[in-house]
This record gives sequence, structure tokens and C-alpha cells, in this order.
Amino acid sequence: MKKAHFIIVFIALLFSSCITTPGSPIIKKNGKKAEKIIVLDAIPPIGYQALTPSKSVTKAGLNPSILSQCRLDSYNARINSNDGSISYSFYDPASNSYLNDITNKSIISIRIIKDSLSCKVLNYKFTQTIDGKRKPMSISFVLDHSGSMGDERANIIQEALYMALDSKHKDDEISIFKFDKYANNLINSKDKNALKKVLMPTIGLNGYGYTTSIQDAIKLAIDEQNKSSLKEKMIVIITDGCENSSEKATDLGILITEAKSSRIVINSFGFGEYIDKGYLLNLSQETGGDFRQLFSRNELANIFNHTMYRINYNFKVNFTPCMFGDSLKLQTMVKLGDSTYTNERLVYSPFSLGETIELNVLFDKDKFNVKKEYESEINGFIKFLVQHPSVRVEIAGHTDSNSDEKYNQKLSENRALAIKKYLELNGIDEKRITTIGYGETTPKYENDSDENRALNRRIEVKIIGN
Repeated sequence: MKKAHFIIVFIALLFSSCITTPGSPIIKKNGKKAEKIIVLDAIPPIGYQALTPSKSVTKAGLNPSILSQCRLDSYNARINSNDGSISYSFYDPASNSYLNDITNKSIISIRIIKDSLSCKVLNYKFTQTIDGKRKPMSISFVLDHSGSMGDERANIIQEALYMALDSKHKDDEISIFKFDKYANNLINSKDKNALKKVLMPTIGLNGYGYTTSIQDAIKLAIDEQNKSSLKEKMIVIITDGCENSSEKATDLGILITEAKSSRIVINSFGFGEYIDKGYLLNLSQETGGDFRQLFSRNELANIFNHTMYRINYNFKVNFTPCMFGDSLKLQTMVKLGDSTYTNERLVYSPFSLGETIELNVLFDKDKFNVKKEYESEINGFIKFLVQHPSVRVEIAGHTDSNSDEKYNQKLSENRALAIKKYLELNGIDEKRITTIGYGETTPKYENDSDENRALNRRIEVKIIGN
């Protein structure tokens, strides 16, 4: 029976992997009598520096001989027409250390680059984060428990997160998800003890499943993040395989758009040789996060420690943009001693939340049907939404002061809904559109002539997410 059981599990493990060849790194422990499966480490590339336990250091604590190996990392870069922000960490991969005494004086310059043009940011505010003295965040940990993970990896990850929770801000909102064939939200809480209870070996994460529903798990995490009122949001996902069984979230591009619209940073860790590296890299880069490939089980014990250190030892720059538009590049130069470090990060958030766009769309008295003469205007707006898939909008309908207040309120709502229906019929996802009616309460012109009343029977569009 034990032999048969092992064969069944072995097949399930192969099925859950991206590679289903006999060379998949799976062995028995203690020969034929083993009931547990151990998955071998992968061979790292030459020059690879393994992830070790994180720590914080001062400039004086850095070895001058290895300064050339250090790097200035960035994440969560945002720029719109009114303001911008970006977070940095100064990281030594050789010792897995984070520098904790960067100051405003260390910054040489911050530039915004678009194609061949560039400008220097002159107005900015520097904020340093040390020892977790930061604003609370909403963080979702998404943990692979598919068959290819095996007991050992799953247990290491579970224990790693258990230990990392000691570094959370008291008001951090932490949610924990596991996924195999199905994705499950195990808990969402600020209470460290409640979170740790779920991670105990005999409770939520005990055992492992079969296939790998990465996208369903990410979708659950995004939905949970959207419930939070906290501004800083992050998803951390660990997997050793490829997406192969999601049923609800079937399009990665849509997930990325949803994450960007909600300003959620996704950091991903891929274990071993059989991950879909391009998939995870795209997921992280598009949302302002980072991807790291791991090769050793020993590294798994440090991934969440690494994540929390990066959050707790960083500096943030809020600035007034000197340039505005699509596909901007943010370049930062920092000097430490005799060494200069440069970081460049692409940014895709060109629109201001709350910005209002008035469509040249008017309605006849007491009507809410879209007149053909305005279709070209709406089609131009559709083109804008297609070109900027992360933008979410609120469609607002308005009326003149004819008729009573109750009638006008309903009429304005119907006008907004008519525009929404037109957008949906032309391929715009309904999830990107909300509607509201203001009735006669917010006229643009005095309702003192037929001409002015006609101009008040209008549509406005507000950017509510990007």
C-alpha cells in the first residue's frame, strides 16, 4: 500500500510541475520505506549569491571592499500630474544587509526621463524608515502548497512566515493565502498571535495539494487588498511551478491591470528550475515590485525575513514632477563616500486621481439616449481607455433645473448609465466604470436661458483609479 501511495503522489507531483519529465528533481527519503517526498535543490548559476538572513547596518559597518557589489533598489514608483513618490533601499547582496543611515544629503539628483528628454526634480520630501517606524501596510502572503512543493518546502515556508511576523508593524493588515488546485484565504488580521496560530503545523497549512492555481490566488489577494483603507499595499507570492489550473482568473493581463489600478505592488519568489520566470517577472515589474529566483531550501527560510527588512529599512521620496506623461523613467543617483549609485525605474501612472474630464456629450430635454452626433467624442474616450488599461473612471450625469428634483436625479443617473452601456458595448470592462447622477445640483452655467440649460445637460468623467 505504501508503494502504491508513493506512486500516486509521485504522478501528482509531476502533473503539478511545469516540466513533466522523468528528470524532475524528486527522490525518496530513507529508501523504499519513506512516506514523505523531498524535492532536491536546483543548481544556481555561476556567481549567484544565495539569500541569507537579513540584517541592518550603518555606512561604517559596510566593508569598503564590497561596496561595488551593493545596489540601490527601488519599488512602488508612482507619478501623476500632481505628485510622485518612490521607495528605495540600499542593499548589499553579499551580506543581505540593508543600510539604515541614508539621509537627504546622500541624494545627488532625481530626474524624470521620457525618450530623449529629461528634467531634474527640484522639490521633494525625504522620509527615512528605520526599525519598522513606518506607516502600516496591507500585506498579503500567497503561499504555494501544490504537490511539487512537498512537505519539506511547505513546512519551511510556513515556519519562515511565522518568524517574520515578529517584524510586522502593530497596525499592519496581514492576510495569508494558500493555493494548490484551489486558492483559499486563511486569515486577514492585525493580530500577530492570531496570524501565527494559523501557521502552526497542525492547522491551516498542514499538508499539500496537487495542481497550481496561481492566478486564482492572486485574484483572491487583490480582492482582499481592495477591502483595506491603508494606502500602502503589497502582495508577496512564492511558487515553484507554473500556472496550470486557475478557473476564475484566466487572464494575467487583467490581474496586472487590477493590481496597478489599486496601487498594489507584487513581489514574487520563484523556487528552482521549473518556474515560469517570464510570467513572474512580468507580474512583478508591471506592478512596481521585484522578482527573485531561489535555488536552495535554505533560502526559503529567509524570504519573508528579507521582505520585512526591506519594508522596515528604506527611504521614501515624495516629489513634484517636472515632467508628465506615459512610460516615464525615474532616475535616482545616491552618493556614499566615494561611490555613486544609480537606480532607474519605469513608471506607468500618468493620471491624477480626482482629475475630471468633461466629454462633449449633451442630451435633449428629458432624454437620456446617446445622440449619434456625439459618438465620435465617446469613441475618442474609448481609445483613451484602451491605451491606458489601468485607468478606472466615474461617469457623472447632469440635468438642467427643469422639472422637479426627484425627476432630475433619476434622469441624470440614466444619462450616466447610457454612457456606461455604450462603453461596455465597445469593449470596456464594466469593472472599470462606476456611475453617479447629480441631477440639477451642480450646474456649470446658470439655468437662465435655453442655451445654458442645454449645456448643463452634460456628462463628466472623473479618474478614480490608475
